[in-house]
Amino acid sequence: MTIEAQEKKIIEQLLPLYAMEEARSLACWVIMDVCRMNRSQLLIHKQSALSAEEVVCVDHILSELKTGKPIQYILSVTEFYGLKLHVDSSVLIPRPETEELVAWILSITKSVSLGSYGSGVGAPPPLEKTRVRLLDIGTGSGCIPIALKKNLPNASVFAVDISASALMIARENAICNEVEVQFIQDDILNPCSEILDQRYDVIVSNPPYVRLSEKSDMHVNVLDYEPHLALFVPDNNALLFYDQIADFALVHLNDQGFLFFEINERFGQQTIDLLVRKGFQEIELRKDIRGKDRMLKATYSR
Repeated sequence: MTIEAQEKKIIEQLLPLYAMEEARSLACWVIMDVCRMNRSQLLIHKQSALSAEEVVCVDHILSELKTGKPIQYILSVTEFYGLKLHVDSSVLIPRPETEELVAWILSITKSVSLGSYGSGVGAPPPLEKTRVRLLDIGTGSGCIPIALKKNLPNASVFAVDISASALMIARENAICNEVEVQFIQDDILNPCSEILDQRYDVIVSNPPYVRLSEKSDMHVNVLDYEPHLALFVPDNNALLFYDQIADFALVHLNDQGFLFFEINERFGQQTIDLLVRKGFQEIELRKDIRGKDRMLKATYSR
């Protein structure tokens, strides 16, 4: 069977579960992984035949895809901000929206100086040139702190998660991507670790923000396979984590430090109002590439 015929077969069998565009993307991903090809090679070799072993491998992956299992969990790998990351069902699959959040943080660190840095003549250096301290809360796979450390090699980067199994994945990903991140197991709703003894220039979090009532809106491949601990919050307390993390930031941000959130698109204004009440300034809400309210930045001056 040729690559083109195999792609067509995959698409046809996935259409009951996925839209055409996503089915095509998955077919391409499967073939590239099995045949060890990049996208350009795949286009060139459409009429090449797969070996019997490759056909068996494709069929195995296809059978798992038809159950709704995400391809990232099937292949145990995903890409985030140009980095390869190991993932399994103990961590959320990193989303493109979170890449946008990382890009925003990096743009700020490369253009803004904190008054607490430098005491001599002239302006303090940009954050990227200093020993900036960053904390990611609810790190999961470690995608955010690893991407930040990779692009800010001078930074001291810390990450916390309640899940021991998630932290195992995160530590593995840091090693594979050759970055140093200090991972800490703790519950941000009741913190008791060394994160309480330190201050940070940037605190970022993509915490659980999907209300339980929104389950019916979710695709089966998310609902049945991704960790609910990292997804859901009670309907009657949708901003639970934002409230707690904002209080934590009030104590543990350095002067003129930054707080970044990824948010539920339905709660942009409510999250802004929460931060205003707590005394944060320069609050900015940004939309993601799909035009949905998705990210917030705030500063705090002592």
